[in-house]
Amino acid sequence: MRRFLAVAALAALFSFGGYAQNYPEEWEEFLTAEYYHALKFEVNKAGGSGAECVEALLAAARKDIASQIMVNIVAITELRDHDVNGQADTEYSSSISFSSDVTLRYVETRTYYDKRKKTGYALAFLAKDDLRDIYKDRANKVTSMLKVAENAEEERKFDVALKYNYWALLLNSTIPPADQPEYAGEPAQLRSRSAIERILDGLSFKYTGRSPEDNLLGLLDITYDDEPVTTLDYTINDGLGESAVLQARDGVGVIEFRANMDIRSVDVRVEYEYRDEASSDPEMKLALNKYQRIRFSDAYKTGVPVSSAIPKTKRQQKKAQAAIDASAASGLAREVNSGFAHTRFSSVRDSAYYVRTINRVLDGLTAKDYESCVDLFSKEGFDVYTRLLNYGNARVIKRGPVKLLNFDGNVYCRSIPMMFSFGNNYKSFMENVVFSFDSDGLINDVTFGLESESLQDILSKTKWEDDAKMVLINFLEGYKTAFALMNIDQISSIFSEDALIITGKRVVKTVVEGGIRLQGEAFEYNRQTKAQYIRNLERSFRSKEYINLKFSNVSVLKTTRGTNTNLYGIQVKQDYFSSNYGDSGYLYLLVDISDQTRPLIHVRTWQPEPDPDFGIYGINNL
Repeated sequence: MRRFLAVAALAALFSFGGYAQNYPEEWEEFLTAEYYHALKFEVNKAGGSGAECVEALLAAARKDIASQIMVNIVAITELRDHDVNGQADTEYSSSISFSSDVTLRYVETRTYYDKRKKTGYALAFLAKDDLRDIYKDRANKVTSMLKVAENAEEERKFDVALKYNYWALLLNSTIPPADQPEYAGEPAQLRSRSAIERILDGLSFKYTGRSPEDNLLGLLDITYDDEPVTTLDYTINDGLGESAVLQARDGVGVIEFRANMDIRSVDVRVEYEYRDEASSDPEMKLALNKYQRIRFSDAYKTGVPVSSAIPKTKRQQKKAQAAIDASAASGLAREVNSGFAHTRFSSVRDSAYYVRTINRVLDGLTAKDYESCVDLFSKEGFDVYTRLLNYGNARVIKRGPVKLLNFDGNVYCRSIPMMFSFGNNYKSFMENVVFSFDSDGLINDVTFGLESESLQDILSKTKWEDDAKMVLINFLEGYKTAFALMNIDQISSIFSEDALIITGKRVVKTVVEGGIRLQGEAFEYNRQTKAQYIRNLERSFRSKEYINLKFSNVSVLKTTRGTNTNLYGIQVKQDYFSSNYGDSGYLYLLVDISDQTRPLIHVRTWQPEPDPDFGIYGINNL
């Protein structure tokens, strides 16, 4: 009789959701009303290992707690059970499921296996206060994204504006409506969606002719409301398939034609999803994988007229080149009007020499006869040029009328657009390449130029000396290029020996619980010496095929520390791409230009998002 009662009690325990008392005593604190919790246990009758037993129980516990989170979201949400046709609102139901799935990554777990009784236990739990904090942090993240997108749209950097508006739209869907944020006085969801629709509606693509530098490249004039875009990503479908993601810079885009194929029109798809760039953001990565792409019809520009036929007669070639030169001249005029014309830049004497030099370099690059122009470079300059050639499959898009600037004896040839692609990489990069000449007329540096809007931010500072403006432009372009070319010696040379360096990186943390390996992602911050930073950077470079930095929201402020009046704080939103890693965050550099030939970084900080208390790190936070 006593045995029967014991069996009955055990059956009741399972039937009514009670828990056996053989799990660790410290679990008790998580089995209270302050937590969403799910405890699973089972006698191991299958004969498998204890790890296999608790792994199955853990999966069941996580599924259980996911349903609790879903019920919680529904409970605090204004329900919309049916649409006007009386049909179930599947989009809303999907959003609820999606939100609980994204939130599930914050759930903590515990496992235990009683070897004597061959019984496994698994616990999943999440504090209710923590869930409220998760929604609050997520709402702050949405508004931060919308701020970045707003600034990027003002700079006509539509790749950045579209990405962060779209990401904000998706992430906002993982927050219960009662907790969803507003931005600039309107719901974040409406703000992001309307911004995406406005941008896509205003974009225009116009074919301007085949590149004389590469028979398989055609040129596009890409504008927004009749003004050139600063940056934009897109793909081309020629009827046989979609291209890799292509990049437009300062109004110039390209089409890659197939050999021996004549086409009359192409379909353009503007990129806004950026699924492959979310690897550094686990929440965003999960959101993009869970949701099907939200379709915006204006992202598809169908039937854009082109003619892929190669001009055959000299008259046709001359006409095509004239169109390209006109487009190039227009672009260069825009750059001058952005601020260079109002600075202490003098005209270049013997400009024909510099034009001939650049043309020889570009001829050698196009013909892949790189040694043919080695006499035009200084030793240091040719080393940088060789690194650039190794950066990727470099292709000259056009050369147009070159723009020469003379500043204190140094001559700069700015903004020659080139395209770079890498092995099986899904995306090509376009960079406006800048050649610098020393006093002997030799090319002593090659850099990737800033976009026109970033130049404008520096050149528009009317109270700054022109020397400081040019030093800062050269510094930022050199910084971006040094990382792209993985030039560790140059990077080392721009940091002071006592620099304060705070680095962040995405890490995968592994915890072993009851024989189960659990992984989660987080950002880890380290304060490093210069030697440590350079050593770690060099190790990282060895594993990468390429690196590409994209700057947006560039802000440069002059500051003073003690008697030093040559300090500048640079805050920038940086998107970092490489062949095996990527992240997005906010970079801050404190640069000393007391020695204009050798600017030095005294402080470098990086953070994935603005801090809720003080925003982005700056001189006042360090």
